[in-house]
Amino acid sequence: MWLALCFLATLGAVAAPAEAAGLVVRDVQVALDEGVYELDAKLDLPLPEDARKAIDAGLTMRLHYEIVVSRVRRYMLDAEVATLEQRYELSYHALSQRYLVRNLNAGEQQDFGSLAAAIERVSELHGLPILDSTLARPGPEYVGRIRAVLDLSTAPDAFGWLLFWTDDWNAVSDWKTWKLRP
Repeated sequence: MWLALCFLATLGAVAAPAEAAGLVVRDVQVALDEGVYELDAKLDLPLPEDARKAIDAGLTMRLHYEIVVSRVRRYMLDAEVATLEQRYELSYHALSQRYLVRNLNAGEQQDFGSLAAAIERVSELHGLPILDSTLARPGPEYVGRIRAVLDLSTAPDAFGWLLFWTDDWNAVSDWKTWKLRP
């Protein structure tokens, strides 16, 4: 009985951080621009105060957007047409006292004066190319999905061992779906 109670208490402790992070993908829109379908999306990314302090102390926040476009089929599993992972890193540069946002896909880097501005940048996707229009034939229906994966467990070696004991700052959003009709 005690063992079962301890197990249930552990499950509640593990599930709570993901719910507390509250990652939710909102406002997904896809538009065709010069033969390429482009995605716009907004992510609710509330960070707990402890996570904000950890970023200021040198922790790197990694945010990945996983995107999948599939052709809907009636009697078989949907066929994946395209998959994409858009990756960002957010860190604090103590010497310049600026927050750095790196787009790991494009190799671009931007700096911001506040953590709020940096978080706003990584929580919005504008004009992200996801699918060439030649891959989407007219007729069949296509479905797209997107989700966000937050990882704050990367740290300098000096205190990275402390994060072994906690999973408080990792979260995965639910899949947000949309329809695409060529």
